Amino acid sequence: MIAPSLTTVGLLLALLAPPAVANGCPSQLRIGVVDYELRPLVLAGGRGVAPQGRLIDWVRQAVSRSGCSPTLSFERMPIRRGRVELERGSIDIWAVALVDGSLHEQGALPMARGQSDAMLGFYRASYSLYVLTGETRVSWDGDILSGPAEFSVGIAPVQALAEVSRDKGWTVDRAPDTPGALAKLLSGRHLVAILPDPAIAAQLPEVTQKLRRLSPPVLTTWYHSPASKPFAAHYPDFMHSYWLELCRIGRAEQREGLPCREP
Repeated sequence: MIAPSLTTVGLLLALLAPPAVANGCPSQLRIGVVDYELRPLVLAGGRGVAPQGRLIDWVRQAVSRSGCSPTLSFERMPIRRGRVELERGSIDIWAVALVDGSLHEQGALPMARGQSDAMLGFYRASYSLYVLTGETRVSWDGDILSGPAEFSVGIAPVQALAEVSRDKGWTVDRAPDTPGALAKLLSGRHLVAILPDPAIAAQLPEVTQKLRRLSPPVLTTWYHSPASKPFAAHYPDFMHSYWLELCRIGRAEQREGLPCREP
């Protein structure tokens, strides 16, 4: 019998070696998901219905690519509750979020130069002002929003949108969620609303034909997937792998040309 060479032994050991984050793999992963439809990332579904959509598939893939095999549990919840649960450590990851000032206090994000790392955002999102088709009283030039006296802007309870509106000096009317803001606009209860462009583009034609988008967008940014601070501190290698892989998957699916920040 011929003894294996050192090179062969090394290759065998490499093949049998555990994944890079094996010593830092969580046994379970509790993931919070918005409880409303955010197409194309999250599809509609009531309480008790397992979340579905591209984002759920991407999260599973990103976790799998890390080399870890935790038990995954997804739970739908309102944004405000999700952010509180993240801060408390009651969930490990909040699946999708717009970055705002309070998110840095509530959770952990991939960072670069003291700010959330845009090169590890997994999905480019733009938010625009929408009015009903035929509405001529409202105009937007990218700086000034004009309309009838004492009108308000409908928004979902997203802190980043509230911050943009506050900076512009707009009076806002907060809906329970994005579908709620859209419903108020369609019913005429809102004259204008800030809505996510991808979600509107994914609506059925009978909805989109009733809406007119005002250019340019009021906000263009990246979605991130923050972790609870204790979880990220305990599993730093896993989280870095998760953020990187989620970025790669999301940008490839969106055909986004900007690369993710590689290690």
